[in-house]
Order: sequence, then C-alpha cells, then structure tokens
Amino acid sequence: MAQHPSPGAADSSDSGRAAPPPRTGAPAGDELSEALREVLTLTQLARATLSERLSMPLTNVEAVEHVAMATGAGDPIGPVELSRRLGVTSAAGTQSVNRLVTEGHLTRAPHPHDRRRQVLDVTDSGFAHVMGELAPLLRLLHQAGEGLDEGERAAARRYLNNVAEAYRTYLTSGDEQA
Repeated sequence: MAQHPSPGAADSSDSGRAAPPPRTGAPAGDELSEALREVLTLTQLARATLSERLSMPLTNVEAVEHVAMATGAGDPIGPVELSRRLGVTSAAGTQSVNRLVTEGHLTRAPHPHDRRRQVLDVTDSGFAHVMGELAPLLRLLHQAGEGLDEGERAAARRYLNNVAEAYRTYLTSGDEQA
C-alpha cells in the first residue's frame, strides 16, 4: 500500500513558503473537528485503496457495502435506493447492479411485500471478496477503542452520534429550502 502522509503533516516541498492568510467565513476548527477531518480524509484514501486492491470501481465497492449494511440491519434495499445512496442516477445505479450481479457479487430478488420492487443482497463470494481486504482495517479500528474506559467510550460515542446528527441535519436542510 502506498504511504499516504497524514493530512496535517508538513510537506517538505512547502518549506520556505509563507503560510497563506486565513480565510474568513469558515468556522474556526478545534482539536476534535481537526481530528475528525483527518479521519474523514484517511477514510477516503482507504476506500480508494480498497477499491484498488479489489480491482473494482469505487462505486461498486460502495454499492456492495451499502447493500451489505442494509441487509445486515434487516432493511434490505433495492436498485432505486442504492442509486440514491450512491448519489448516481437510477440508470447508472442499474448499470452498477447489473455489473455486480453478472460478476457474482450481488443477487436480485422480488421484494417480499411488494412484488413490483426488487431487493438486493450480497452473495457469499462477494462478501468474502470484499471482507478479505476490509477485515484487517476493521480489526485495526476495533483495536483503536480497546484501551478506552467506559467514560471515554461514552464520550466518544456521544461525539460520534452528534457528528452523525450534524450530517443528517445538513443532508436534509436542502430539502427545506427547495
């Protein structure tokens, strides 16, 4: 895996340059928001690396992830919802689903309550393919929280829940303005 510098790490090619003036209009960051930004940036880099290691386009990796997570939560999704979650048109989503079904990563079946709709599921081989590359990262993420006591875990959980709520608020705020 290519070594990616930490987003906040100094680049030696920048030495000798004056720092740009701070921009106005953006809220000032704090240590938590800066750490979150670094995690989000590294998450994007890890997703690109996962895509590369799996020899799959990133959209297809994300599609398999969305289908697996929804199915695991007991709320399977169909091609239309998958397209929405991927942020692509239904035609592009259908192409991805067709390709993933042909490659043996996903299956399509009639919705159990509405036969006009379909639900998607990840095949055992598709799950094994993705998890074979993803499992080491998931183990490292699990280990990241092992040394925290219950108070620290509760604080981290509360912060992450607040971050998730901020994202949900942002995602739905455009609906109110439309």
